[in-house]
Amino acid sequence: MIQSLRDRLQPLRELPLRLEQIDSIDQIADPVQRAVEGAVPPGSPLNEGLSGTPLGHPLHPPLTDVVVGAWTGAVVLDLVGGKRGRAAADRLIVLGVLAALPTVATGLNDWSTLYGGTRRVGVVHGGTNVVAVGLFGTSWLARKKGRRLTGKALALAGFGAVTFTGFLGGHLSFRRGVGVDHTAFLEAPGEWTPVADEASVKESEAMLVEVGGVDVMLVRQGESLCALVDHCAHQGGPLHEGTIEDGVVVCPWHSSHFRLSDGAALSGPTSHPQPALEVRVNEGKVEVRK
Repeated sequence: MIQSLRDRLQPLRELPLRLEQIDSIDQIADPVQRAVEGAVPPGSPLNEGLSGTPLGHPLHPPLTDVVVGAWTGAVVLDLVGGKRGRAAADRLIVLGVLAALPTVATGLNDWSTLYGGTRRVGVVHGGTNVVAVGLFGTSWLARKKGRRLTGKALALAGFGAVTFTGFLGGHLSFRRGVGVDHTAFLEAPGEWTPVADEASVKESEAMLVEVGGVDVMLVRQGESLCALVDHCAHQGGPLHEGTIEDGVVVCPWHSSHFRLSDGAALSGPTSHPQPALEVRVNEGKVEVRK
């Protein structure tokens, strides 16, 4: 029975993978991505806010909970709330539509740094969300005109769209790692480990070393030595190839800014801090540890 269910769901499981292979989606993605990058440049205050940098994690996921929660409540009240639940259902639909506006904005901001197949799935994910907003919006208008049955049908259709786009969102987050901390499973040794001669670490010049299987960027800032995991927390860019100025390293891929001394995220599009390692000099050798 379990095997039979698995076989029946296989087309659904493979759907996001098939979407990743549709090159024609790029005709939509390219101009939209350029427009988003122009409106919300990487490193700008707006980009920082939409990315969730001050929170330490992406802003988009918690906002989706508000939208989906409101619309789910409305559909449930439509089905079992009777006349007493009508007003509440209508208010929940409005709440979901209003909450969808910042949710779409944060989603577009996060999507603008994607590429390839992941970007294509993101286009379908976002487009379906727009359809859902339209369906729930017209549902509310139908209710206001007294066409309650039509309003309920539109809300059910909108809920189906939300369910589908949530499935695609799960693929993006849990199978493709969009929005996750890309350093989560990189852990340097807890004991002091020599990685370089002190004299080889130059002022404001990144040096790539390896410790315990983890790439680490070493930088000298005046009298201090700084060490950050080289794999950018945002999407894995090589930090040692970025620019260094005024105690900050800028990722070469998407311009996320990290403070060298402690890895703090100073601007988007990252929402995650960069892991920093302890550094010391012992008998002319630079040593680091977690």
